[in-house]
Amino acid sequence: MTHYKINQKDVFFILKEQLNYGSLCSLDRYESLTEETLDLLVTEAIRFAKKAVAPLNEIGEEKGVYYEKGNVICPPEFREVFKQYGQDGWTAAARDPEYGGQGFPHMMRIVINDFMYGACQSFNMAPSLTHGAAHLIESFGTEELKKAFVPRMYNGTFSGTMCLTEPEAGSNLAATQTMAYPEGDYYRIKGNKIFISWGDHDIADNVVHLILARIEGAPEGVKGISLFVVPKYRLDENGQPGESNDVVCTGIEEKLGLHASPTAALSFGSKDGCIGYLCGEPNKGLAHMFQMMNSARINTGVSGMTLGSTAYQNALEYSRQRIQGTDVAKRKEGYVPIINHPDVRRMLLWTKAAVDGMRSMIYTSAFWAELAEEGADGQARKHYQALTDFMTPIVKAYCSDTGFRVCETAMQCLGGYGYCRDYPIEQYLRDAKIMSLYEGTNGIQAVDLMGRKMRINEGAMFEAFCREITSFLEKNRDHEGLGRYVGDLENAYARVREMAEEMRARNESDRIQWASYSYPALICFAELIMVWRLLDMALISYDRAGKKGRKNDFYRGKVAQATFYADITLPHVIERAMTCLRDGREIVEIPDAGF
Repeated sequence: MTHYKINQKDVFFILKEQLNYGSLCSLDRYESLTEETLDLLVTEAIRFAKKAVAPLNEIGEEKGVYYEKGNVICPPEFREVFKQYGQDGWTAAARDPEYGGQGFPHMMRIVINDFMYGACQSFNMAPSLTHGAAHLIESFGTEELKKAFVPRMYNGTFSGTMCLTEPEAGSNLAATQTMAYPEGDYYRIKGNKIFISWGDHDIADNVVHLILARIEGAPEGVKGISLFVVPKYRLDENGQPGESNDVVCTGIEEKLGLHASPTAALSFGSKDGCIGYLCGEPNKGLAHMFQMMNSARINTGVSGMTLGSTAYQNALEYSRQRIQGTDVAKRKEGYVPIINHPDVRRMLLWTKAAVDGMRSMIYTSAFWAELAEEGADGQARKHYQALTDFMTPIVKAYCSDTGFRVCETAMQCLGGYGYCRDYPIEQYLRDAKIMSLYEGTNGIQAVDLMGRKMRINEGAMFEAFCREITSFLEKNRDHEGLGRYVGDLENAYARVREMAEEMRARNESDRIQWASYSYPALICFAELIMVWRLLDMALISYDRAGKKGRKNDFYRGKVAQATFYADITLPHVIERAMTCLRDGREIVEIPDAGF
């Protein structure tokens, strides 16, 4: 039996009843698709995740990866599944058929990753990064680069990476020191990169690095960074991997989790033999790379959510089966399953609500991104693009942090056994921790949200969010059964909006104080969205929840999680918003020696 567990009914409820994702088939790009086709894709993705990907979680944890004489050795099963993953179309499910894609809606890539990351986070980083790198080439590369690399990256023959971080340039990409020297129709690349996920391995025939470097003579800072395609092996006259391209792995990191995902340090051109090909315009590399970076940020949120999801499902199963203690109210005689104990039920209900809320937040953001890219109405597309941009740092930061908390709480449900390797939750916990650090730490995401996202285009992103949530509030504030909770959400929203306006002013007048409270401000927005999405599901479920019969327990669960989560969360949102505006300056004024 697989460790990976998911409630397929929860997934389809969000996709079909909340989002009506079948409506995407009315868009020109998807006119040949039907909702039934999308349903089949979801069902088959879950099946593949359970059958092919999930076994890798235990295999990878047991065998790990190891470094030997400049090469990284992975479990052989990873190579088999990576190839199958590409050949079966999962890597390029949402890409155009011209280069081997399946032509499904872009949001389905997020849905597929939900299942694949949950089944084996370490493994799915490889095809996910490969997809992002190939799509960069597809978007900005020459026809020669596209034909040489993209089809084989999508079909599982080659893999891809995102090469940004350097020893002296972590999140500060303006300090990038890797150089590119023009030489005919290519460039000589020279520099070092660190913390490169799947930067070296043996699960594909070639590793295609999408690397940021500075062309000789380029301006300083981010305005002088360009994007290059740098394969591990040069391609011969037949387009096959040939001689080494002077890309050397100098070591891999020893990590808390993700033991089957090699995190590599790479040397480019130590023997002056590394060739790279410009991808896109010179000095526009960071702008190009943002396509992959923003996708990676969303997928980091997906990872946190889905690890929390399978942790919750494992805790739920255990709680139903584990017999321990007596019923506190003596409703049942003898020892009872621990799901009868109120504190276990509290933890299960919170984790259930957290997972469902995050999944809805992520899928809704993906749906909006779809409408931004493929919608017909120009003004609507601008609105949905603004929403997508606003949501990206929230999804990344909140879902990565909360996914970890869900894993922690799920472990608590198991008691001491949760801490042991007999059950998979301890691995989920270790694997999930990195998500708050990946793709710009969550503090960086908060500064982006409360700074740039509140300011550019005269606050268009913030206003798009306000229009969307206000529409929901106005439509549902008088609901007979849930109107009170919608009213509580409206009250919290008003407080958060006031906080956001004041924070925007402080960004101009007292920037260091503003930055001190950017992260709790992001959490305020995130928890508003969580309650919004959960109440939306409760409203859809409300009528059926009131009907008799066990078949309606599913809908009663949707209502219960929403009312519970709203009541225990919104008071904290209001108080947290107030703390963001406090005048105390301890954070900035405590002397360094006072810590």
